[in-house]
Parts: sequence; C-alpha cells; structure tokens
Amino acid sequence: MKAIFVTMLLALTAFSCNKSPAVEPATSLPSLTTTVVSLITSTTASCGGTVSADGGATVTARGVCWSTSPNPLTSGNHSTDGNGTGIFTSAITALNPNTLYYVRAYASNAAGTAYGNELSFTTASPDVYVAGYEWPGGPGNDIGKLWKNGAEIFTTTGAEDAQFYSVFASGTDVYVAGYEGALIATQRAKVWKNGIATSLTDGTNSATALSVYVQGTDVYAAGIEQIGINNVARVWKNGAVTSLTDGTQDAMARSVYAKGSDVYVAGYESNGTKTVAKLWKNGMATSLTNGSNTAAATSVVISGADVYVSGYEKTGIGNGAVAKIWKNGVAIDLTGGTVSAIANSVFISGTDVYAAGQERNGTGGAGIARFWKNGVATALTAGTTDASAYSIYIVGTDVYISGEEMINSKLTARLWKNGIATTLNNVANNSGGLSIFVK
Repeated sequence: MKAIFVTMLLALTAFSCNKSPAVEPATSLPSLTTTVVSLITSTTASCGGTVSADGGATVTARGVCWSTSPNPLTSGNHSTDGNGTGIFTSAITALNPNTLYYVRAYASNAAGTAYGNELSFTTASPDVYVAGYEWPGGPGNDIGKLWKNGAEIFTTTGAEDAQFYSVFASGTDVYVAGYEGALIATQRAKVWKNGIATSLTDGTNSATALSVYVQGTDVYAAGIEQIGINNVARVWKNGAVTSLTDGTQDAMARSVYAKGSDVYVAGYESNGTKTVAKLWKNGMATSLTNGSNTAAATSVVISGADVYVSGYEKTGIGNGAVAKIWKNGVAIDLTGGTVSAIANSVFISGTDVYAAGQERNGTGGAGIARFWKNGVATALTAGTTDASAYSIYIVGTDVYISGEEMINSKLTARLWKNGIATTLNNVANNSGGLSIFVK
C-alpha cells in the first residue's frame, strides 16, 4: 500500500507540473525614430519614420503627428501610414505658410503609443502669380504680363496686341491663357507654358483663351472663337477643340475646371434677347438662370461632390445686378441688387466659400473691389475711385486677391493680401491683374 501511495503522489506531482501556465513575455511600447523632414513647401512637407522594434506586440498604426506647439500627439493632426515595423513615409498637408511646426513619428501597439524624436521645420513662403495686362495708351498694343511675388517675370513683346486672362501653376511649370494678334480680327487664342506660346487657333477668326486648368499631364483651356457674328464657347484639351455652342447665339466660356474624367465650364449663352448663365459638364449644358434677366457665370470650382459657380444676374430694375454664387445649381445672393455688382471668382477653403468681385458705390458710383466670405462682404477699396477684384485664392488663413484700382487717373494692377494692397505695375500706364494663383 505504501508503494502505491508513493506512486500516486509522484503521478499527481508530475501532472501538476505539466499543467502550470506558460509565462507570457511582457509587452512594451514600440521603438522608433523620426525621419528628417523634406520636400517643404508653403503648405505641405514629407516626413515619416522607422519602427525598429514592435515591443512584443503587433504595431497596429503608425505615422507622424504635427503641431505648432512642441510634443504633438495623435489626438491632433496626424497621418496614418500602415502598420508593422520598418520604414514608412508620411505626407503632411494643410499647413500654413511661414509657420514653425513640430513633428514626430508615432507607432501604436497593445501597450499604447510611442513617439519618436521630435523635429521642427518652417514652411516656405508661397509663390504668388498674377496674370494680366499693361496698356501704354495711344496707338500702343496691350502687353500680356505675368508677375511672380510682385516682380514682372514674363511679358509679350508688344509687337502684337495681347492680354493674359488666367494663370495656373503645376509643379515647376507655369501656364498662362490669353490672346495675341496684330488686329482684333486675327487675335489667336493661346496658352503659354513657361513663356513658350502654343496657339489654339490659327487667326482665321478672332479668339481668346480666358481660362487655363492643368490636371496631371492634361492642359485644359476655355474661351471663345468668333464664327460669323457670334462668339462660340470653346474648350480645348491639349490643343484639341470642342465646341460647347453651335454659333446660332452669342456665347462665352469663362472658366474651366477638371476633376477626374469630368470637365466643367462656366459661362453664358444668349437666348436671343438675354444672356443665360450656363454650366457645362462634359459638354452638356445646364442653365443656372431662367433667361428672364441678363446673367452670366464667371468661375467654377469643385469641392468634394459640390459644384460652385460665381457670376451675376441683373434684377431688371435699372442697372442693378446681383452678385451670385450657385452651389449645385442653387443660387446664393451676395448683394441686394439695388446697385450693380458681380462675383468674378469663387474659391473654396475647407468649409468656407469665398468670392471676389465688384459692387458699385451707389447708382452710377465708382466700383468698389470686394470679397465675400460665407456671404459676408469686405471692401478692399474706399469707393472714391473705380476698382475691381477679379480673382481670389486662399492659402491657410491668408486671402490673396488680384484686380485693378484707379490711381492717378490710371487703372493699375493690384494685389491684395489680407486686405493690404500692393501695386504690381508702374502707375504711368493702365494695367490690371486679371487672375491669381498661389503655390
């Protein structure tokens, strides 16, 4: 019996040892470093990190976080760039120009979130391009002009009449749309890339490119070509032309915007007695007004699934006109219509809707250059002399507007940044800033 008892005790002891739970290794935070910041622009930068150890548990999220204050956290601005260990690259976006930022990589596992070493960088000053014209007066030709950061960088020769109506910067390339020709009847619609001109028309008919937009390697332009007594609304893609109207009525394509495979154009077409504000999508027209009052669309932009168009519609009472924005075809009035007003340009920044244009200072009064933010107007000029805002661009919290203002009896190209005006051209000659692009 004693031998049996000892045998059973040993068996129980062995069984007990075999069933002891295994000791799990402790989980710790991941180990990582932050990559040097590169490709810094006025609104973007590139960073990233290297996760060298996962701490004993799978890294479920990694990226970088950034802030204008030290020690940024994932509860603030951050990117998400995969999982696991190894090297990753992150895009930092929606930054403000001329601003000091702090950035550090992060990696998260079951134990929590670890941060890499902190780095700092300062965003660049943006490049501000303005396209327009100068007229020396008398029999002289208009000269197309392009300014960068307030300095003139490209002009036409003046041998032929020319104006620049639109500017677009893509990568290191700068595109300008306008016209050039010895006579009005032979004006050729043109796009200049880095100062090199491409003619969109041959000069048989008077034509003008009023807008340029670049998406990837595709260059779109919109404008007019006179066929007989009427202007035909045209859009060009890489030089190949599409007619938006048939020429039976006068029409104009004022603005072009491309998103994916869709091409939007804003402008107008006459119904025989009044011009009707129009939006074309892939060549198919939608009327924004019913044709009872003179109206026109001047600019189009796309934000998410929403289509915004700026323009105006006359009230039918005197010379009054209402500056308008249409969102997905629904009109938003910016002015009351007791005096003439026009919205020349629209821009979307986040949830804010901006427009730039002009409103008369009373009936028959001087034009006041204005911009509207979410329908609230801000005057850029006093209204004692004529002025107009033609184009608007928002970068971060900065509002850039180009236009013209009468100075010493001459219309003068102007650039406003947050309401502060800069003169772009000498005041000896008439000039104007018709389009702005900030990059």
